[in-house]
Amino acid sequence: MLILGVDTCLGACSAALLDGGTVLAHRWQAMERGHAEALAPMVQDAMQGHDFAALDRLAVTVGPGTFTGQRVGLAFMRGLRLSLKKPLLGITSLEAMAAAAAAETGVTRAAVLHDARRGEAYLSLLDAGTATAPRVLAFADAIEAIRAFGPCALAGTGAPAAKEKLNEDFILSAIRQPDALFAANLAATRPAPDVPPAPLYLRAPDAKLPGGQELVTLFKGATGDLAALHASAFAKPWDESALKDLLAGPGVFAFAAPSGFVLARAAGGEAEILTLAVKPSARGRGLGRGLVRAAARHAATLGAQSLFLEVGTDNVPALALYRGLGFQTVGTRKDYYAGPRHGGDALVLKAALPLARDMA
Repeated sequence: MLILGVDTCLGACSAALLDGGTVLAHRWQAMERGHAEALAPMVQDAMQGHDFAALDRLAVTVGPGTFTGQRVGLAFMRGLRLSLKKPLLGITSLEAMAAAAAAETGVTRAAVLHDARRGEAYLSLLDAGTATAPRVLAFADAIEAIRAFGPCALAGTGAPAAKEKLNEDFILSAIRQPDALFAANLAATRPAPDVPPAPLYLRAPDAKLPGGQELVTLFKGATGDLAALHASAFAKPWDESALKDLLAGPGVFAFAAPSGFVLARAAGGEAEILTLAVKPSARGRGLGRGLVRAAARHAATLGAQSLFLEVGTDNVPALALYRGLGFQTVGTRKDYYAGPRHGGDALVLKAALPLARDMA
């Protein structure tokens, strides 16, 4: 079974090509940022002399990790999944590290403790090949959970600090970051899924606008709140029923803040913004830009490689916003808007994903 695996979740970028138990290629580099630029050349190097069409499976780490890092690997591999029509398996970054620590030390039990900042840590425990679901805990609580788990190998960036607080029965491994090699190994042992993996987020992103005015998060609330925001932004708003029906559709998602939201849909390698609503009192502060960037990043994790939207031809503030994010005009729709709004015509804009600013 020929498997290509990648990892970009945390402080490293890696790619590995396996054929059964044989490692055909393995590339690994420590890095805190720059995964988006490094991944494609690394995969191309790993696949040198091998045909992508010959792959049987794909594997990717899904998190926990940095929000940008998780999206880079997932977007890349979901794109390969669509183009190659091969199954893609998601492996958590912590179980990949646990498997690496077990292989290095020769034990069957391992604990992965990785710095999650804010005095917290990501934790997963491996026992005889089965890893617990990753969770985020206060660092001190994570140490106590490992103590209660019992003697094992320690991995992750928090492992040295954990070793200092535990006795000699706990073995400090050299594993500090995930490796695509072990993600691919684990993927070879699991049934192929029918759907692509999703990112594993253990807490909300720190996606605040400059100055920290409003927090933008993936919407999971009541559609009545979105309807109220839409009504404050447009003369002809969408009602709650329409928004609820849209959100129930495949690939549809929303990001929201107290003063605005964006509704988007991703399918077939493309995504579109269905509506962007910001209260008049909150305009000009960067909220619209933050909402669009959040939607673009999420669409990329769903496999979208481009993002489309329509905007009125004389909606100067919106055009300036989208141009600043890298959108370009690809078409015009006559009389797209009913009534006098923006003269009725709309420009069709398109941007490649990830957005140029996020790639930088």
